[in-house]
Amino acid sequence: MERSLLIQIEGYDIWKQQGISQEAIAFLDSISWGAEGAVYEHKNTAEHFKVISNPYLLSIEQEGKILGTAVFCNPQVEVQGKPFNYYYTRYFASSPEVRGKGVVKKLAIEVMRSIRNEEERKTIFVGFIEKGNKSSYRVTEAAGYKPIATIQTLGFSRYFPKKSKKIERITDEATKIEVIHILKQHYQNHALVHFDYLFDQSNYYVLRENGKIIAGCQFHKAHWVVNRMPGIIGKIVLNVLPKVPLLNRLFNPKQFEFLAFEGIYVEKGKEKQLHELFEHLLAQEDLRSALIWMDQRCPYYRQIQAYGNLGLIHNFVKDSEVIIMASYQNLNDEEIENVEKLPLYAAAFDYI
Repeated sequence: MERSLLIQIEGYDIWKQQGISQEAIAFLDSISWGAEGAVYEHKNTAEHFKVISNPYLLSIEQEGKILGTAVFCNPQVEVQGKPFNYYYTRYFASSPEVRGKGVVKKLAIEVMRSIRNEEERKTIFVGFIEKGNKSSYRVTEAAGYKPIATIQTLGFSRYFPKKSKKIERITDEATKIEVIHILKQHYQNHALVHFDYLFDQSNYYVLRENGKIIAGCQFHKAHWVVNRMPGIIGKIVLNVLPKVPLLNRLFNPKQFEFLAFEGIYVEKGKEKQLHELFEHLLAQEDLRSALIWMDQRCPYYRQIQAYGNLGLIHNFVKDSEVIIMASYQNLNDEEIENVEKLPLYAAAFDYI
């Protein structure tokens, strides 16, 4: 892969390249994520990079060894139907050799500012900061970003999920267009809307009544290893749950495999049918748990939460939060205000 050297400072090199190298994937697979909440490892990084929208890697290196990374992803988003250029940062990570020394912070601030200042289009820059990750928060804030929203985690689980004959997998182009139209209407009063990851692996499913789509969602498969959870309950969950039959199929920290739902559509009053859809997908994939990410201001988050009956896994994840921090280039005050006052659309693929 072609690379370009951005900065050399204090004996470190900052490289930029389109796409992600195998060395970077191996580095990211070795990283534990999280801070005050759960600490976990992603175990399907290579598969994710095949899907991520237009990624490029920034790596901090010394003598050819990767010591830190950030991946900038570049889908196009809409804010109430108006298109904007958009960058969000994932995989902001550092190795133990440089962690806590201020090196990554100094270089990250310089790089984030540089990328923003070089952009001539109307562009929204976003960072995802997990609750309690004070270090990442301070770095992102120092680079000119500010918090604009909080994304909440919803869990959904069933011990014995059942399949439904009402569920339809979307594969033909005409129905895909129908789904996109429905979702654009559904999320027309949201910001940062993009559907780049819908229909991945043809995994968008719907439930119809009288020929009309009343519920739908996309699923992605995820695999984490959870190394730490907060509090006494967290220790019990990590040490006891894996030994309890049935419960360990719901949540096994050493091999937490789950579905991540996004592009969720549900007609008001049809929450039961949405659960039927979720349960079918769990049964189909022989899993017991799923996670959903939504802005706490989103009316559909409140709708799903209010209906309840989410299952035991929700109690493990309900306090997990992601702070969305944003910076802007070439947007006017009205455009910025519009981004910040609207609930954000959360694509689950961005969180797994």
